Amino acid sequence: MTRVAITGASGFVGRALTQALVSRGYGVIALGRNPGRLQNDAGIEARHFHPADASPNPDAFAGADAVVHLAGESVSGRWTAEKKRAIYESRVAGTHQLIASLALCPKKPSTLVSASAVGYYGSRGDEALFEASPPGNGFLADVCKDWEHEASAAEALGIRTVRMRTGIALGRDGALEQMVAPFRLGAGGPLGSGRQLVPWIAIDDLVALYIFALERADLGGAVNAVTPDYATSARLACAIGSALRRPALAVAPGFALHALLGEFAQTLLASQCVIPAVAEDRGFVWQHPTLEDAVLAILAQGARRSPGVETFETEQRIASPLDEVFAFFAEARNLEAITPSSLRFAIDSLPQRLERGAQIAYHLRLRGVPLRWKTMIARWNPPHEFVDVQLHGPYALWCHTHRFRAVDGGTVASDRVDYALPFWPLGNIALPLVQSDVRGIFAYRKAVIERTFGRLDEDVATPPPRARR
Repeated sequence: MTRVAITGASGFVGRALTQALVSRGYGVIALGRNPGRLQNDAGIEARHFHPADASPNPDAFAGADAVVHLAGESVSGRWTAEKKRAIYESRVAGTHQLIASLALCPKKPSTLVSASAVGYYGSRGDEALFEASPPGNGFLADVCKDWEHEASAAEALGIRTVRMRTGIALGRDGALEQMVAPFRLGAGGPLGSGRQLVPWIAIDDLVALYIFALERADLGGAVNAVTPDYATSARLACAIGSALRRPALAVAPGFALHALLGEFAQTLLASQCVIPAVAEDRGFVWQHPTLEDAVLAILAQGARRSPGVETFETEQRIASPLDEVFAFFAEARNLEAITPSSLRFAIDSLPQRLERGAQIAYHLRLRGVPLRWKTMIARWNPPHEFVDVQLHGPYALWCHTHRFRAVDGGTVASDRVDYALPFWPLGNIALPLVQSDVRGIFAYRKAVIERTFGRLDEDVATPPPRARR
């Protein structure tokens, strides 16, 4: 039996991870300051380990094949000088003590998976943040940088080390429980402007990703432990409101948050576009890939109702080869050619090339209303698939999946758009108009593509009537 030692085993993530490991046949060594208060069920052995102890404690890790390090002071609450010191020391000095204990183990564990946080990046607006991105500025960024530095010392001991930069973990306890309180009173809504991007992950997926890191011997270094679904604070508020059937219209102004929470408010108002590239590229599969579905599953468990996300799908058979069709769609300038002129669509900025994390800004008019839209390529798998998502624009959620497959005589191109409207519940008043607009826009695209490439019937390819654009 593989045995995993877990520091912080009594915490929100630690409890869920312990149960998941035991259910998979692992043995768990639950470490804490007071072993008597820890779970001591079948498959779980409670031992004493406290990062603030005066001397290393290698006995705590005897017989452990791997270690998961979760212990650390909560960052929630007003940051007094004492609170900040506890946040820093529990993570940095605590991890130093952990590594010192592992160094004294006669038989060392093979793997260390150490918690970190997306706070590593600081507040970076819409900048696409990958595992290789440099650290940011601010108190939490400094904490995370020093925290990871201490954890990385395990590599010199021959221990494979994974550093999990975690976003907000959503579950029935934890941060979500604090968020929902004002919604239950009918006073919920976005924090600050609502435009800041909030990296998140469902607790079930976070636990699965920890187990994935334990089991994948080829995984090491930093891992962005977030879901590849890029949500703003306003969208998170809409998702909570929809799940609870409560309005999400009461904005919490930034100045009020600063007055109430002091420096901690900067964390709530930070914007981070964190991309889980390592997990995606290694083949990790999220069970809760969409925020609205995840929040509904947590807050209205067992409810048989929609999470408030609309889906539009269409497919087109094109009389041109796969590579040629994909190249057309991969050229961002062609967006102008396949968008109805009535929308007055124009691109404001383009990346040098399309790839994961690339962003495009444009403006348009929808039913006469001027709008600005910023989209990002969330997935890029040429020539078969790419996904673009709205970072900022008229929708709460807009996720457009483009897929292409070669068939005899041409290509089949399919589109799937998942979208949700803002300002729950008032936004849904406009839903019939929006559904009509989406159908009209894609009907126009279909007609342009058919004129450009020709239509591929079931048996006969119909060539385009004029030169390609």
